[in-house]
Amino acid sequence: MPEYGSLLQAVIALIAIANPLAAVPAFLALVPARDPLAVRRAATRVALAVFAILLGAVLGGTLVLEMFGISFAAFRAGGGLVVMLTGLDMLRGESGEASEEPPAGAAVHLIVPVAMPLIAGPGTIITAMTMAARAASASRPSALLLAASAVAGFVWLVLALSGWLQQHIGHRGQAIVARFMGLVLVAIGAQLVLGGIADFFGLPVAPNR
Repeated sequence: MPEYGSLLQAVIALIAIANPLAAVPAFLALVPARDPLAVRRAATRVALAVFAILLGAVLGGTLVLEMFGISFAAFRAGGGLVVMLTGLDMLRGESGEASEEPPAGAAVHLIVPVAMPLIAGPGTIITAMTMAARAASASRPSALLLAASAVAGFVWLVLALSGWLQQHIGHRGQAIVARFMGLVLVAIGAQLVLGGIADFFGLPVAPNR
């Protein structure tokens, strides 16, 4: 059960902070929305790029920490703080990374800005690295690889259905989802901060439930 709990928490955190719904307008501006095949191909390209970015963060995160001499506990607490601040911005209705507009005439450039930074932006990468540091300290790195795959699959699903989602959910629905995800991020970030502080000082931590 702890393995499934870690996997679920990683997936929820990454999906919440990536917020692919916020990238739907930019995505539709770069692909012919009336061509379902083109939309699916574009969604596949973006999802693969997101997976590659998350995979790099998960696999290279430990090396970066060792290079700069940063402990897992310190990075976990710092990353949790970033996650909390991002969640607070979402609760206040501030779009943050997703406010960036795609450059004009960039119809063929789906990797930038849709995959990065609209979906896999700095906050998403830091979250993946924080989760990777936590998983490495608990000898559960495979959970993060499965989480990255699940997030990429969710991104593909959202973008493949982007036209339908924009028509039926609209901006108000996207704002409601963003605020709910913000609340989830604040809670996850708080848990990461408290867990990192406890690890740093060698304090006992209550098990995740």
